[in-house]
Amino acid sequence: MLTLQREPRPGLDLVKDALAALREKGRERPRPNDLDARDPAFIARLLPLLGLFYDHYFRCETEIEEELPEGPFLGVSNHNAMTGMPDMYCHMTAFWRRYGPSRPAYGLMHDLPFSVPKAGIWLNACGAIAASQENARRALARGAALLVFPGGDLDACKPTSAQYTIRFGRRRGFVRLAIREGVPIVPVVSVGAHQSLYIATDGRRLAEWLRLPQLARSNVAPLGLALPWGLIVGVPIPHVPPPVKIHTRMLRPLHLGLPPEAADDPAAVESAFERIVAVMQAGLDALRAAGRHGLFPRG
Repeated sequence: MLTLQREPRPGLDLVKDALAALREKGRERPRPNDLDARDPAFIARLLPLLGLFYDHYFRCETEIEEELPEGPFLGVSNHNAMTGMPDMYCHMTAFWRRYGPSRPAYGLMHDLPFSVPKAGIWLNACGAIAASQENARRALARGAALLVFPGGDLDACKPTSAQYTIRFGRRRGFVRLAIREGVPIVPVVSVGAHQSLYIATDGRRLAEWLRLPQLARSNVAPLGLALPWGLIVGVPIPHVPPPVKIHTRMLRPLHLGLPPEAADDPAAVESAFERIVAVMQAGLDALRAAGRHGLFPRG
């Protein structure tokens, strides 16, 4: 098991340069379906600023059970803490620290963040591409690492009482993708970020009543408490997370060992899905037992 070490606090000049990079990149427009929108030079300039949050605010602890595959692979992660999830940025920072910004890596993202001024282009330049099977196939064909969060809003907005569960719903597209492309799956589990707010219910029935799946591609309408809004009702808007400690573990790669045509076999897909979720749930249980996460981490 490899644990990434904390890096020294970056100098003020590096932080200023990272802020300058954000200002410069913010003048551009996002290109959600363009793999060449990813900008390794921008990522390298941004890393000192991300490192401040990674090491000194969220006190991230990232463990890698086995070095990640050199070729293309599908990283599959659970999601935490609604739309302001800090764990996603920690995954990115850990990957770049270990493997460098020049290694091709992408993440599938919902359409909505691309329309947020400045944030959309920043995420795009860091490797975010629109969530589609076509974009995913093109990224893997380039030999890239590809990160997906199959649970989406269902996983991110689950009630606080269910924070230690994997919730992928009926989403099986990532399994079919891995089978068709013949790439290994790297399960990634993370805890701690969900304690940056309180969610009483994900409000799925309310979302259906409001027709949010059709109107906003949102399956949830959460009810809870978050900074700085106080009460949140119905709209999973980003929040400001307090300094919760995030503990992440990249598990050993899973080689499904299935021929491409198995992607069209519902039984084979379901069996592979259950295997992946079981491995991830066991990994999540181990992080929960360790207790080194959240508002009041142990050890």
